[in-house]
Amino acid sequence: MAFSSRWPGAITVLTCFLYLCNDVRAQNETEKLPNFGDTVQIFGAMERTDQDFQDGLALDLFSPKNRTLIVKQNTSPLGAQFVTGTSGEPFVALSNYSCIIRMNETANDLIAKIEVPYNPRMLNTMGIQEANTYVATLSPDKRSWVVDDSTRNVHQSENNTRIIKITSLDGEYLLVRRKTVDTSNIFVQYGQGATRTINVTGGAGIQEAEFVDGLRFSIQAGKALSMNVDLKQGIDPTTLPANTQSLNSFMWIVNTSDPSIKVAAQMLVPFNRNMLVALRPAGSSPSTMLTVAKRAVNASSGQFTPVNEDAQVVRELPENRIQLPGMMQLDG
Repeated sequence: MAFSSRWPGAITVLTCFLYLCNDVRAQNETEKLPNFGDTVQIFGAMERTDQDFQDGLALDLFSPKNRTLIVKQNTSPLGAQFVTGTSGEPFVALSNYSCIIRMNETANDLIAKIEVPYNPRMLNTMGIQEANTYVATLSPDKRSWVVDDSTRNVHQSENNTRIIKITSLDGEYLLVRRKTVDTSNIFVQYGQGATRTINVTGGAGIQEAEFVDGLRFSIQAGKALSMNVDLKQGIDPTTLPANTQSLNSFMWIVNTSDPSIKVAAQMLVPFNRNMLVALRPAGSSPSTMLTVAKRAVNASSGQFTPVNEDAQVVRELPENRIQLPGMMQLDG
């Protein structure tokens, strides 16, 4: 009797467990995650849409109206070494494809974030810190991957990297990593040596570098090159353009490994606003007072002439830098 009283109970427990497994399996089949090319429904009325995809991509967004989106895979994206918006190099891809998100209509009214997973074991094997992972967005001109540190978040507890504060999801995204010990923005020191050298990859893409005082370069080079910048104290007033004086007591000396290489570059040259006020205490707009001049590299007595004078733009507070677009030669 004791045996028969326990056996039916065991049968009942086993049966209930099998039913539970069948329910979970049915639920998983019902909630099958979308893949590339599948149409995803987006809720309206600012109701949350939290959508995971089969490859681990996750979109979390609020939309004022019902919409749809499709995620496509690009197996031949722009090289990850071409990164703008942050500083430091080199960057490499953590995925062999990028994700292209397309909404069914233009949508600039979203509250959204995008999450891309990474493999912490793989990063550890590579000697890469999780803090050096980024979700980069392809620039509108398709010449660089843009990283914005102000909208970036690494969620280590879930092994993913995010972009937050998104108002429009349309675009192309790639998970990249920076092969440096330091994290966040990397600033280059002036002088010579491996750690003070900027290495630019040749190709159609753009790379950026910033020095410790805010001198910043955006460079597209026809071939690979390296660049160093030194500081030199002392400026002869007779070498300056007429009716001008130097704001600084020093000059920047830019040297590349091959000055003959064709480049398309932009410089942002910092200026010290306090020194400007000291020169002109009565006050005047920096945009009417400042210009950047250049002479040949290593010229001890040559004249300085304005660089693309009509194209220069003074970026005032809070940036305090002068923009020099359209530069085809860096040495000087």
